[in-house]
Amino acid sequence: MPNEVDYPTVEFSISPDGVNWTSAYDVKNMENVHCYSSPNVPVAKKTNQTKKIGFQDGERIVSTSFDSRELKFKLVYKGVSQTDAMLAFEAAQRFLVSREAYWITFADWLGRMYYGTAVMGDPEFSVNDWTCEVTFTDLMGLSRSIGTSLSPVEDEWGVNNNVPNNGDYPPYTFKENKFSVYNLSDIYIDPERQGHELRIIVKGTAEDNFQIKNLTTGDYIKRPKGFSGTWELNGVNPTLNNEGDLLNITGTHGGIITLNNGKNDFQIDNFSGEISFDFPFWRLS
Repeated sequence: MPNEVDYPTVEFSISPDGVNWTSAYDVKNMENVHCYSSPNVPVAKKTNQTKKIGFQDGERIVSTSFDSRELKFKLVYKGVSQTDAMLAFEAAQRFLVSREAYWITFADWLGRMYYGTAVMGDPEFSVNDWTCEVTFTDLMGLSRSIGTSLSPVEDEWGVNNNVPNNGDYPPYTFKENKFSVYNLSDIYIDPERQGHELRIIVKGTAEDNFQIKNLTTGDYIKRPKGFSGTWELNGVNPTLNNEGDLLNITGTHGGIITLNNGKNDFQIDNFSGEISFDFPFWRLS
């Protein structure tokens, strides 16, 4: 639906899974409902878990986590009757308020989405119009790229995306035995402790003692027996040709791969074929 008001507005969309999206502009009963003030740059709220070490001064950081935060945006409706105004508010509330958490994205934060739930404030009516502030609780405390490392760059990686200084978008599929994987997130990727999505897909033939090692972090995963076909590590779960393969795996913490921020140097041993790294990017704002 085109912008029919005389001031800037921002399109926003929601999705239950981060893949299938519905724009507010596509909801018939929300015609003339516009977002005229999208969220400001979200501030990351970090909590440190600390520990006293012997007789040393102060404390040391044991772990960190990001807390939930509130994103506020404002809606406006300009109509022709009070009845239409009330129906439009009801439609907006049905669109945004849910028992279940969902993803939301704003057109002026291209390629980023936030996971949480929304609460609508009391509308301020003025004859046939109203305004309303919406508070969206970002449960993750971080934004996530709509796409992943294997998505088309121009569509889904987003703006201000930490691409290396040379401006070239790094590859995430390799046929060499030594290569570098760039984690363009603002945080490290840890499938075990943080539940981050990371799929490593290997297609080809492996001899005995197949191994993938992140030389930067020291993490490695090893399969003593060779194989042919598609081997995948999805988070913490390895499979071979769609069959569970956990009992055949050894490695760091049972075979976990993490990614530092920025460049990660990898080596894959006793393998011929193709390896891909598929993961979303996480950002503080």
